[in-house]
Amino acid sequence: MTEPLLSVRDLKKHYPIRKGLFNRQVGAARAVDGISFDIEEGETLGLVGESGCGKSTAASSVIRLEEPTSGEVVFNGNGRGSASRNPDGTHPNDVTEFDDDELMQFRRGAQMIFQDPSSSFDPRMSVGSAVGELLKVHGMSDRHRRRAIVEDLLERVGLSASDFDRYPHEFSGGQKQRIALARALVLNPDLIIADEPVSALDVSIQAEILSLIDDLQEEFGLSLLFISHDMSVIRQICDRVAVMYLGEIVEIGPVEEIFTNPQHPYTEALLSSIPTPDPRASVGGIELKGTVPSPTNPPSGCRFHTRCHKVIQPDGVDIDQDDWRGLLNFREKVITGEIDIDQVRENVAAGGSDPTDSEVRAEIRREFDISETVGDPDLEETLSEAMNLLLDDNAEMAGEFLSDEITTPCAQTEPETTVHAADHESACLRHEGRAAAEPNPADD
Repeated sequence: MTEPLLSVRDLKKHYPIRKGLFNRQVGAARAVDGISFDIEEGETLGLVGESGCGKSTAASSVIRLEEPTSGEVVFNGNGRGSASRNPDGTHPNDVTEFDDDELMQFRRGAQMIFQDPSSSFDPRMSVGSAVGELLKVHGMSDRHRRRAIVEDLLERVGLSASDFDRYPHEFSGGQKQRIALARALVLNPDLIIADEPVSALDVSIQAEILSLIDDLQEEFGLSLLFISHDMSVIRQICDRVAVMYLGEIVEIGPVEEIFTNPQHPYTEALLSSIPTPDPRASVGGIELKGTVPSPTNPPSGCRFHTRCHKVIQPDGVDIDQDDWRGLLNFREKVITGEIDIDQVRENVAAGGSDPTDSEVRAEIRREFDISETVGDPDLEETLSEAMNLLLDDNAEMAGEFLSDEITTPCAQTEPETTVHAADHESACLRHEGRAAAEPNPADD
């Protein structure tokens, strides 16, 4: 069995948070927190997720534009040898351990395309010189040969050889991204990491660039790590997709398998955001309510539980899922002191009369989308008691009470990876205990 071209294992990138006179580290932002994936030769892997989930940091760490905090990035391109381990257990092709000479050799085999083509070029350098500079850095001193190679690549990406001497400001955004493609290809790499390469372009131009990338991948036999927040783009260009949330990969698998049978609630939410041309279809998708956590202080258990629309209810509880989500959101806001009863009273009083306690309670239920009755007597009593404490200006005790009475397994247990089908995995507590490699039907 052949090894993948790129193998990433438990990659982490943490940014230290420092405070005080002595600049002491008091914490860390876990931008990338232990991701693993493989990319085969000729394959395109999509890395998808919301802005801020760590996608771009993962890309820059893989190619060592930023130094990873820990983990292993094994690259077997350019004939670097076998996969055998060194006596100390390290891999001879681990990019994170490369010295300067090895890193330069690695950069011949792996190149990157950035999101904003306008900021990717020196405005004082012609585009031909910018593309050919990589050849010069890597030892090609013959400028006539460099020019011939660059002119050929400019034509391959849909421009003209005569564009060599023009400057970046003379090109449109789509044309500059074509030039960026030529620059990435000039060293004949095995792997290209494309970080949101079409997000800054008009939709019509996006289609042209994606089609060009697809054609060039087939022509040059490239492998791609394609980063995007747009699921429709991922479906068009990728073979497999890894879904990333708050520094972790929560689901990975073949594109069609992920799109037709998503197993993680976050993946479902991303897919629901894809626009549909059907005028009869409902507008919008799954609304993620709740608290957006910070990478500096990720929540315990499943990191998605603070927003999940399918968060697990504890044993003995079976209420409407929207009510359960509302109760958890209410609990969180009370604990963090974000409910101002005086402000709630003012909002209700805008109708023209002093609000009663019942009207204030009703307003809180409306704010958190909680039904008039949640369908569970014990939970209803808990909610009523917490509201009474808030009305009595005892918010701290209300938070302590809710913290003890309203809990979810998703906040207490970190999910393990479950295998659903060939090459399709997810990390969600809803699937734990099911037989490995047994396909799961999509949840209703």
